Amino acid sequence: MSITSLLPWLVGLVGLYGAWLLLLYVGQRSMVYPGTRISERPPLAADRQDRQVIWLETAWGPVEAWFLPAPGATRGPAVIVGHGNAELIDSIPGGFLGLRARGYAVLLVEYPGYGDSAGKPTVDTVTQAFVAAYDVLASRADVDAGRIVGMGRSLGGGAVCALAAQRPLQALLLVATFADLPSLSRRYLAPARLASERFDNESVLRTYEGPVFIAHGTRDELIPVEHARRNASATARSRLVTYDTRHDECPVDFDRFWNDVDTFLTVALPTP
Repeated sequence: MSITSLLPWLVGLVGLYGAWLLLLYVGQRSMVYPGTRISERPPLAADRQDRQVIWLETAWGPVEAWFLPAPGATRGPAVIVGHGNAELIDSIPGGFLGLRARGYAVLLVEYPGYGDSAGKPTVDTVTQAFVAAYDVLASRADVDAGRIVGMGRSLGGGAVCALAAQRPLQALLLVATFADLPSLSRRYLAPARLASERFDNESVLRTYEGPVFIAHGTRDELIPVEHARRNASATARSRLVTYDTRHDECPVDFDRFWNDVDTFLTVALPTP
C-alpha cells in the first residue's frame, strides 16, 4: 500500500484525535469538578449535628463551611479538610473526621459551585475559598492559630496544598491525591499543557517545611501510586503509607489509618 493511499486514513486519524482533544479541553472542568452536578444534598450525618455553619465571604459570593468543635476543648488545634471532587461536605465519610476525637476542631470547606456555595470551581476560586476559610479559622478564640493542619482527599489534596503555599499550616495529611493534576491527562492520551486546572502539589511540597503524611492505595486506578511517591520525594519530612486499595476505597481500614497518622503526628509535631 502506497503512502498516497494511506494519506486519507492518516488525515482522518489526525482529525479524530484533534476532535478528541477539543472535547477533553471543553469538558475538562466538568470532569475535574463533577460535584457541581449533585442536585440534592444528602441527609445530615449524626457526627455533624453540632456543626456551626459559616458563610465565607468571597469576591463571587458566599461559600459554605462547617465548623465542628473539638469535644470539650476551649482553645486547641484545628484541621481544615478538603474533600474529593465528587462529594459535598455533607457526604465526607465520617472516618475522615478522626482528628476530632483527638482534640482537633474540624473545618469542612465546600468548593465554589458545590452545594449551596456561589461561584464556579477553578484552581483560583478553590484556593481563595480555602484561604478565606483559614483566615476565619485562625481568628477564632477557640482555635490555636499556630496549630492548624491541612487534610485533603484526592482533589482536596490540591486544595490544602494550594492553601499551604499561602498560609502557614503546621502539617499536611494527603490521602489518595496527585502530584500534579495536568499529568493525569496522559491517561486520556492528551498532552499535559492542555490542562486548565493546574494544581501542583509536588511543587508546593518542595518548599513546604512542615511534616507531610501521605496515604495512597496501591491499586488506585485514577491516581497511580507513583504520584504519592513523587509527593513523598518532594519533601524530606514525609511519611508514605500504602494500602491495598483502589482510589475510592482508600483507606478501607480507618483504625489502621488513624494508628498510622497517630504514630506520624506523635513524632512529627511537638506536644504543647
